[in-house]
Amino acid sequence: MSNRRTIPQAPAPPKRDDGLDCEICGNRMHERSCKIICRNCGFTRDCSDP
Repeated sequence: MSNRRTIPQAPAPPKRDDGLDCEICGNRMHERSCKIICRNCGFTRDCSDP
C-alpha cells in the first residue's frame, strides 16, 4: 500500500479559435504592432496574413 497523495490536476484551458496559436509549435502567439510572434519558437506572421 502506498502513502502517496495524488494532487488533482486542473483541467487544461479550452483552446481558443482566435488564430493566435502558433502554426509551428502550437504555443500561444502574441500581437505586437501588426506582427504576431511566437515567443517559444520565433515564428512570426504579419497581421494582414490570412
